[in-house]
Amino acid sequence: MGERTEQVITLSLPSSMQHVYLLKAVVTEILKETDFDEDTQERINLAAIEAGTNAIEELGDREDPGKPIIFRLTLTGGELTISTVDESEESTHKESETEQVITLSLPSSMRHVYLLDVVVTEILKDSDFAEEIQEQINLAAIEAGTNAIKHGNKEDPSKKAIMQFLLDEDKFTIIIEDEGEGFTRKEVADPLDPENLLKSSGRGLFLMEACMDAVTYEADGTIIKMVKYKEAAVAQ
Repeated sequence: MGERTEQVITLSLPSSMQHVYLLKAVVTEILKETDFDEDTQERINLAAIEAGTNAIEELGDREDPGKPIIFRLTLTGGELTISTVDESEESTHKESETEQVITLSLPSSMRHVYLLDVVVTEILKDSDFAEEIQEQINLAAIEAGTNAIKHGNKEDPSKKAIMQFLLDEDKFTIIIEDEGEGFTRKEVADPLDPENLLKSSGRGLFLMEACMDAVTYEADGTIIKMVKYKEAAVAQ
């Protein structure tokens, strides 16, 4: 009998009922990898929503967006376990300018990159960004996540890729961090140079920089920060 591999995904949400739907969206996608029938998947989703709601209510009568609720989703074989995690056990990796931060931590496996699309799509659903701009942001997020898992962490199961999403009044920011050795942006080949047309390296970075208004590389390239401004989105 083969070894059962464990895939752990964590989702940190602000303590606000408006974000509980994100837990359902992520759980729905993860369940597609299991053998549960449709009725069972729906019951699991309802249980996840109930768990998220209860976690918020436990903070008191007043919602506290400054205190995140962290959910650990463990996929072992065809089994999914959902549990809440104390903030002291697993906190967000980086302080932010806003309290409304959503954090997704993925194991270094390409099978989970699609969850980035799910989270970004749900966050931007009711935003002011046009559909075309939302697609650009999604593409940039997927490219950055792919780079973090595939090139940064080299799909090492012992390493994680951590993504933060910050939706402010004037912009949407994505911060993606890996546990790799890093890289120097200027040393990556320009994919538009004729001599590099048949090379794959650099294309992901080029797409990210083309889709977003600002892309910066920090901590020797292990942290990528991408920003899309709403004014720029409206002007396009």
